[in-house]
Amino acid sequence: MFAKQQAQTVFAYHWHNTQQLLTFADQLSSADYHAHPGYGHGSIHDLFLHVLRTDASWRIALETGQQHSPIDPVDFPSLAEIKRGFAQEQTAWDTYFADVRSSNIEGRVKLTNWRGDRFEFPQWGILQHLVLHGMQHHTEIAQLLTSYGQSPGDIDLVFFLMQSGGQ
Repeated sequence: MFAKQQAQTVFAYHWHNTQQLLTFADQLSSADYHAHPGYGHGSIHDLFLHVLRTDASWRIALETGQQHSPIDPVDFPSLAEIKRGFAQEQTAWDTYFADVRSSNIEGRVKLTNWRGDRFEFPQWGILQHLVLHGMQHHTEIAQLLTSYGQSPGDIDLVFFLMQSGGQ
């Protein structure tokens, strides 16, 4: 179903888009980068932070069985810290994928969320959720970047696959 190679490919796409958007965000003034558009999760900075927190929280849940948010927004006040956080998170996910087997990805995991509720999910579903969640917010970031004259261009999976040789 959702084998290890497929998971690694869509996560490579996730990281590629994140890096592309971070590069374009670097062209903005601090005021534009932190401006709240009046809807959604907030500024470009807030959106990046939300994706970073979600990626980290679910990775830790898959590694430990306990979901919590390990990231304090105070530790990520600027784009430089967000970039550092994503670089660390990508490395952590690469390590995770190096150790996981396809049979684990196709299996179910029992987790406890930050409220203490216990639940069970197919692992592939969590991985797919993270990519789709990231894509939703990547799209929002791309729209905001475009409104400031910094369109990242096409961020569709098919363009990533063409650039990367199909992974």
